[in-house]
Amino acid sequence: MRGVSAELAQDDKVKPATAYAPEDAALLCGIGRLVCTWTMLEQSLEARLAELRETMGDVRTVGARTRPAMTKLMTELRTTVAMRDRRNAAALTEIAEVERDLQRIDRFRALIIGGFQQPAHDGFLCRDLRNNAQHVSLEHLDEEIAALEQVAQRLLNI
Repeated sequence: MRGVSAELAQDDKVKPATAYAPEDAALLCGIGRLVCTWTMLEQSLEARLAELRETMGDVRTVGARTRPAMTKLMTELRTTVAMRDRRNAAALTEIAEVERDLQRIDRFRALIIGGFQQPAHDGFLCRDLRNNAQHVSLEHLDEEIAALEQVAQRLLNI
């Protein structure tokens, strides 16, 4: 029975990341950049929220066993900015626009992380939640990373 499962694994063409060819380095690097950029945004937003809390006189230490998700961070940012700028709705409008962009990028990020299948010509194949195959080009991946970096700058300037 053990031999059958090994044969099935080979038939499905499952291979470890160490088996990727050198030409796939840009692909693996791009995926890593996407993940790291998102994580750095979460950490920067957490730090910015701590600064905002402190300037508003809130000196409590917010501790949690797990890091808050982007949705919770955005909710706290919206609430904090609303209290800070009661008469200025421009910041809240900017937050709403940033949230829309973040949601789009997060869907893309989830597709890449949860649906990655294999390298393909000029990119890679993913499967979405409905199990539809999608080709993602390296150019598209770079564009989404650049968009995420721009969103991060807009968000941290609020």
